[in-house]
Amino acid sequence: MARSDFYDIKDLGSLTPGEGDQHPGSSYGVPRPRKINRTHKGGSRLLPVFLVALIVAVIGVTVWLVSRHHQSAPKTQSKVSTEIIPSSSSNSSTQNYISNGSDLNLSFNYLSSWSVTPLSDNNSNDQTITVTSPLETIADASGVNVTGKVIVTVRPGVATISELNANKPTVVAASTQIAYNTPMADQYQYPYITFIHFSTGLNVAGAFEEVIVTGSTQFSKSEVISANDLSGLDPIISAAFVKCVTQACTGSGAVPLSINSGAWVNAAIFQQTLAIFESFKLN
Repeated sequence: MARSDFYDIKDLGSLTPGEGDQHPGSSYGVPRPRKINRTHKGGSRLLPVFLVALIVAVIGVTVWLVSRHHQSAPKTQSKVSTEIIPSSSSNSSTQNYISNGSDLNLSFNYLSSWSVTPLSDNNSNDQTITVTSPLETIADASGVNVTGKVIVTVRPGVATISELNANKPTVVAASTQIAYNTPMADQYQYPYITFIHFSTGLNVAGAFEEVIVTGSTQFSKSEVISANDLSGLDPIISAAFVKCVTQACTGSGAVPLSINSGAWVNAAIFQQTLAIFESFKLN
């Protein structure tokens, strides 16, 4: 006969929580049925999905913050420059100039970025030929970068070198020789060039503002020079250096520019000047 104070094992599964925790009249607890927590198995599937979603969310927030920063960053206003802007002559081609005058019967080469007056083959009345460089950044004799240019002039022998009659011109270094590239038969092939300093230039040792092709005449350092000392030159070939005070760089907007031997040897604009000197063919 079945005892009424024992649970039927088959009925354990139908007990609600709290029911039958202990056998009536007994001190021994009857163990509850073990429940399987199925959320762990389901959670293991959801964890990678959750991590991917979290990473995507972090990336999205980061991109949004970066884009917002760029959009909200204040724009830098460009300053209006009042500086004189130098030109570039790096891509210039070489031009040949021909003067067909009776005195200035000659030719020379120059870069097309330089300007020249009068026009080639249009100087039958022996006008002074002026070859002007574009504006360039040049280090002056004190080491300060300025905007300036070079003006090469070719004057007939009857002209006066008027700049040598004022401002105490002196020779800053002994004259040096150059070589004409393809001289004519009666042309002196190795002329001297002389470096002239004026009192209106910078009071810096070795500074000069003009170079003159003095032909076979050589001068010593610190020697005082005048127009009379070069009265036999024909033609008179020289290069003056100009500092630009205004964009036009003419008249009162142009003042003498003092350079030193370092600039003369190394700066491109002065190498171009020397190349003009060396290209002369004098008939």
